[in-house]
Amino acid sequence: MPSGIGRLISDIQSFVSRHDQDYSGWDIGVTTDPLTRLLEKHQIDVNVDLWLCGETFSDKEANFVLRRFVEELGMQGHYDDSAKGRFVYAYRMSDRTRP
Repeated sequence: MPSGIGRLISDIQSFVSRHDQDYSGWDIGVTTDPLTRLLEKHQIDVNVDLWLCGETFSDKEANFVLRRFVEELGMQGHYDDSAKGRFVYAYRMSDRTRP
């Protein structure tokens, strides 16, 4: 179920701060299919790696969240305001994962 951008930003910040204060060790992205993106592109292990996903109400909102974490907090990620997808995902990078 979608949530507002303020709530999603807060959820991501809380999750990262519980596990690791270093935002540069995390990758964030926008997609239409978060599980496929996380499993196939980034090679995360859902049972081992730290990750989360949230849904916004629009592509524009998802891109706003992505840009905020990359520009203001130093998370890894590539943004393009034309990226499609309402899902924002983040995961802690490790030797197993691929950005």
